[in-house]
Amino acid sequence: MVTGIWFVLRTGCPWRDLPPHYGSWSSIYTRWRRWTASGLWRRLLARLARGAKGALRHLDCSHIKLHQDGANPPGGQLAQAIGRTKGGLNTKLAAVVDQHGRAVDVVLAPGPKHDLHAVAPLRRCLRRHRVVADKGFDADGFRADLRAQGSSCCIPPRRGRRHPARFHRGYYRHRHHIENFFGRIKKFRRISTRYEKLAITFLAFVQFAAALDWLTHRV
Repeated sequence: MVTGIWFVLRTGCPWRDLPPHYGSWSSIYTRWRRWTASGLWRRLLARLARGAKGALRHLDCSHIKLHQDGANPPGGQLAQAIGRTKGGLNTKLAAVVDQHGRAVDVVLAPGPKHDLHAVAPLRRCLRRHRVVADKGFDADGFRADLRAQGSSCCIPPRRGRRHPARFHRGYYRHRHHIENFFGRIKKFRRISTRYEKLAITFLAFVQFAAALDWLTHRV
């Protein structure tokens, strides 16, 4: 069952095109949907994330293009974390990774949603850590929220700031860890392009890919 799900994740093929040696595609799909509805993939990632190392937490978002097959979801596009930007329909994937680039948590948001709002559900993962992010997160309110929960931040100021905040360049050099994480999970075709109509099933694929990254990424 799991290897059949992995094959769909890796190749992006339709469920009906699963090679027969994995078993009945309908049985594998049914099991996938049941596990997704039960929150198995979310719990699996949360369990692995307990092993997150270091004081640094890297935060960022990445856009994922939507395939035409997922363009008409039930409940409307916004309800399924789909939005239209200059690049067309897409979904925004927000993530927090530890200092080795392994996912602590991931969430979805519609493509046009600002990064600061997209990462709002992830703020609990940043408590009492040093948060490393790019200039897009340079906002007084965001910095104040981090301080309120005992976190510090390493965020370069935007150009034109009257009183630019200081940041640690040494810590900021490690921000590539989250970009590397996005690059690794987007090697899975089911992640690099969104084929799923429902946000819950696409997020489950992302969580499965993030869990596999925990098991295979060398640190």
